Amino acid sequence: MTVEVKRLHPHFFAEVSGVDLTQSFGPEILTEIQEAFAQHAVLLFRDQAFDDVSQIAFTSRIGPLERNIGGTLSSAKFGNEHPEISKLSNVGSDGKTFEKGSDGAEFLKGNSSWHTDSSFKVIPALGSALSARVVPPKGGETQYCDMRAAYDVLDEDTKTLIEKSTAVHSFLYSSGKISANILTDEEKEALPPVEHPMVRVHPQTKRRAIYAGRHASHILGMPEAEGRSLIAKLNDFATQPEFVHTHKWQANDLVMWDNRMVMHRGRPYEARYKRVMHRTTIAGEAQNNPWVTQDKVA
Repeated sequence: MTVEVKRLHPHFFAEVSGVDLTQSFGPEILTEIQEAFAQHAVLLFRDQAFDDVSQIAFTSRIGPLERNIGGTLSSAKFGNEHPEISKLSNVGSDGKTFEKGSDGAEFLKGNSSWHTDSSFKVIPALGSALSARVVPPKGGETQYCDMRAAYDVLDEDTKTLIEKSTAVHSFLYSSGKISANILTDEEKEALPPVEHPMVRVHPQTKRRAIYAGRHASHILGMPEAEGRSLIAKLNDFATQPEFVHTHKWQANDLVMWDNRMVMHRGRPYEARYKRVMHRTTIAGEAQNNPWVTQDKVA
C-alpha cells in the first residue's frame, strides 16, 4: 500500500490518497498519516465510506476521543448513538430538515463563525475529523485558515504581546450570541470559562500558531473591550484570503484538522438541502480530562 500526499494550498491542507481508513492498516501507514498531519495541519481523504463505528475506530488510533458536549440538542435533536460522535446535521430524528428558527437550526449557526473546536474546554482538543455523509448540491463548504502562517507574518510587537497573553474561552459567551437555550443548566455548569495561552506551539514541528476564535471572550489583564478588540483583530488578520482554503465537500470525504494550528467555519447552504456530517474530536490529552470517553465500541 502506497500513501500519496498532495498539498492543495501554499501553506497547508493536503489530500492523502492510497489508503482506505475504514479498513485495518499497519503502523507504517499510520505513521505516514501522523507525519503528514503534523506538517500540513489539515488532511483530506476522499472516498471513505465510514459508519460511526469505523470512524471511531480510525480516529481513536490518532488519539483518545472526546465525548460530545451534551444531551439536549446533540442527542435529542440529532439522534446520536455514540458519545464520541457529534452529529452536525440539519436533519432531525424525523428525517426532515430543521425549520428556520428551530432549536436545531439555531445550534448550527455557531459553525458559521471562525472557531477552533473545544477551546472552551479545560483541555482543548488536539484535532477533529469530519465525515461527510450527505452533502448539499451547492453551498455548505468548510473554510480553514492556517494560524501558523498568520503568526509567522505578524509584526514583532503583536507577537511579543500575545506570547505573554492568556485568553478566556467560554462556550456560554459564544453560544449566547446565538441563543440562550443551547445548553441546559447542567451543561452550563460543566463548561465554565477556561484560560488558554494565545499562542500554541506544535509539540513535533515547534511551529507557533495564533490561538483565538469565536469562543475567546476576553484577555486576562486587559480591559474587556481592549481584549475583545485584539481578539477580533487577530481573527480578521488570520482569515485573510492568503491563509484560507475552501473545501467543497463530496459525499464520503473525511477531513481531519489540527485544532491547535487552524481555525474553520461552515459556509451557508439552502435550508431545503440536507447536510449530514459526523465529527469525532481527538482530545488534547486523556489524563485528568473529564471529556474523554473510556467506553469501547463493539
